[in-house]
Amino acid sequence: MKTKIFSIIILLLVLGCSGDDPGFVVEKTTVAFKSSTLYLNEADDALVVTVVLDEPSKEDGTLEVVFSGTANTPDHYIVIPELENGVLMLSLDEGEDEAMFLILPINDEVNTGSKSLTMVLQNPSDGFELGQSKAIISIEDNDEDENPVETESIAVNFSTRKASVSESAVDGYAIELSLEKASAIQQLVEIAVAPSNDYEYGVDFNTDPQMIDFLIPIVFEAGETFKLLKFYPINNNIVNTNAELMFTISNWSEGLKQGSEFDFLLTVDEDDANNTEAHTIAELKAYFSEHQGNWYFPSDYFIEGVVTSTDNVPTDEFIYIQDQTGGILISFVLDNLLSVGQKVRLNLKNATGHEVNGQKAMLGVEDRLGTLLGENVMVQPVEITLDDLISGTYAGQLVKIKNAFFPQADGFRVWEGSHVLSVGENNRNAIVTTYDRATFSQEILPTGTFTITGVAGSWNHLHMTSLYDLSF
Repeated sequence: MKTKIFSIIILLLVLGCSGDDPGFVVEKTTVAFKSSTLYLNEADDALVVTVVLDEPSKEDGTLEVVFSGTANTPDHYIVIPELENGVLMLSLDEGEDEAMFLILPINDEVNTGSKSLTMVLQNPSDGFELGQSKAIISIEDNDEDENPVETESIAVNFSTRKASVSESAVDGYAIELSLEKASAIQQLVEIAVAPSNDYEYGVDFNTDPQMIDFLIPIVFEAGETFKLLKFYPINNNIVNTNAELMFTISNWSEGLKQGSEFDFLLTVDEDDANNTEAHTIAELKAYFSEHQGNWYFPSDYFIEGVVTSTDNVPTDEFIYIQDQTGGILISFVLDNLLSVGQKVRLNLKNATGHEVNGQKAMLGVEDRLGTLLGENVMVQPVEITLDDLISGTYAGQLVKIKNAFFPQADGFRVWEGSHVLSVGENNRNAIVTTYDRATFSQEILPTGTFTITGVAGSWNHLHMTSLYDLSF
């Protein structure tokens, strides 16, 4: 038996890479295998297995490596440093950004067939956490059988060539791979994944087993003829086009071959665009005229619009939203999650129609995220007169008024509260209301004449959205 240990222990001592730059400090340092699939020939001297850290270690630590598979020690391989009860205790030294150990194959000069070795990281010490924790080594037997018998390789195939799955399918989609017949030993297949542009792993989808560097390892244990690769789409509530992913059988262990059904096309159907027609805000406001007192929508009722204000509103639950026909005040059941400039589709099911001082509002909206249709959408304010503001015609809309001034501005009064707004020689007055939660509420009221932009509120009230809406 040839073990080839000789000078390799010295090699282990000098292998390594130190990192002097402590990098950005995080709570825990992530430890992971550098590669999830490795290959080793029985005739090789050794295989260096590398465990990498996402930053230089801030302290000394330890990590366990557990071994399993059809290969066993010491018949087929030896590990350096030596195993204790079948487990390698790997040291993580302070300042280092990787740790290594050696796998020495046993060249027994007998054809016992290729084997596989599975390694799993576990039980990291305090200050460390696991990343990619599993790696598989295929060990190829280089010996010829004394009585060789020609054996045909087993074909591995996808069970179907294409399929589709909805983006909102929480159970995902099971992709089936099959062997045309069972193998007497464990076999490894790697699936290459080619997603559409801008369709990202961990952001738009996940897989089980985990995808590493666009490869997914699939292990067929001895006697198994099919395996499932699970695909899980992530519903982002953003309207995009359908995504396509091509899965290809790209690598396989000895004894297998690529079958005729070697690729699989999966289409992820975008389902955020609801086919139910959206109502305009003008139609929603007209609904108030048809009902007395407070009322609610017992079923789906969709509107689409752009968020125009989230700051100068009564509480964290409120926003103003506007489309090409008008604007309205919305209150969610919990804090608002939307931002100014986002175009969204909201379902007003179970929301209550409420009118206060002439201002129409929908209260108790449960659909807090809606479906995102666009971002950074600029809404141009409508230029109106002071009389227009007082009439309430533009309630809920983004408007601007020229040649305005605050008669009570004295260099001391701040925006918080309600202040009279006048225009030129017009004897009528409007009110500018600023809530204490607005970011500019403690700024000094301006003197002089200016153009002011804000959301028209109840009766003759104007709600500034920010100080950027003021120009002299």
